[in-house]
Amino acid sequence: MTNQKLVFINVGWMVHYKGPDGDKAEGNFRFLKTNATAHESWNFEDLKGKLYGYVPRSAKVNIRKLGAKAKDDVATDVTVVWISRNPRTKKTTIIGWYKGATIHREAKHLQLERAPGKTVGYQIEAATNNGLLLPVDARQFLIPTAKEPGNLGMSPIWYGKDGAFNDAVMAYVIGGRKSTGRGKSPRQTDPELRRKIEQAAVDHAIAYFTSSAGGSRRVESVERDGAGWDLEAFSDTDETLKIEVKGLSGKELVVELTPNEYAKMQSTEHRMNYIIYILSEALTKNAQSHIFRHDALLSKAKNLVWINDSGQTLNIKELVAARLSVN
Repeated sequence: MTNQKLVFINVGWMVHYKGPDGDKAEGNFRFLKTNATAHESWNFEDLKGKLYGYVPRSAKVNIRKLGAKAKDDVATDVTVVWISRNPRTKKTTIIGWYKGATIHREAKHLQLERAPGKTVGYQIEAATNNGLLLPVDARQFLIPTAKEPGNLGMSPIWYGKDGAFNDAVMAYVIGGRKSTGRGKSPRQTDPELRRKIEQAAVDHAIAYFTSSAGGSRRVESVERDGAGWDLEAFSDTDETLKIEVKGLSGKELVVELTPNEYAKMQSTEHRMNYIIYILSEALTKNAQSHIFRHDALLSKAKNLVWINDSGQTLNIKELVAARLSVN
């Protein structure tokens, strides 16, 4: 590919980027360590058909590298690729993009009040339908960060690498994402019905994690191995996910774990990669997945937190059981 107008912007890690409520930015930026709300928190919030992108530290963009002339204040028709460091894997990946964006040299171009007393200066704007934010599991495209010439450095602005790398990024963005991971919905007291619900949930989880939305992972079943989880999902870019799958016939999200499953979920060895995948209304066309991950920031001591992308957390109630018999 030639004449690429491509720029990468490194921001704090979030799930939705549609406001800070329930979605606090994480990262190593000094600002994030001393402020409750990151300015990039609204980067994917639709505002009258437009998206506005904040560049950390309001750093100046070299718009001449993006096709602008020396006296121009803007560059147009630019592909802006948003990247971020995953706090769990410690790897930087593509999280989304704007196509056909306009980039202003400085942030003073546009000031928007995003919350009472919170004004943010924006340099980047694009039509909402030209933006795409990847779900967490689909953020698999690695950005080179090793201390080598041409790789991503300390600046929030990066222009990529000439040749094959930038070509691969443009092909990835142009191709977009076509799979939502919510494919066919292939779970009472009736043993046969329970088996069908459980199988539907497992099939649904496999379809999700092998789709582009789930990271295009390779998935293997370990249901018969007594591992403490049902599936393992492998990726070239992060550690193996250990997925415990639960299926429900109704909407109410209440499931139980075996002692082995609960022990593995809580253990320091497994919990960062231990996922609770719940499929509600499993045998209907309204089947919906609820994916819960451990959140190290919200967890304190023994009060461990599992949270989904919508900000819902699991209430964990430990149960005591007994076996009764007659001599």
